[in-house]
Amino acid sequence: MGDRRRRLTREDLEAMRQEFVVGERSGSLDDDLHQIRRSARLGVSPEDWARARKLAPAYARALRRYLDQG
Repeated sequence: MGDRRRRLTREDLEAMRQEFVVGERSGSLDDDLHQIRRSARLGVSPEDWARARKLAPAYARALRRYLDQG
């Protein structure tokens, strides 16, 4: 019971995006979700996706977790 994680919301992801996405970057949360979903289908890890875009791996893992929640 104590190890159960709280479900992520879009608001959580928007807050993370504001914190972790530095500088002017085009796109939106929906674009990031689309890209992380596509990357997963291609076998790219969230960490590799984040590294390629110079983003925090924690943000990429949160996007993946949000998608896995269904």
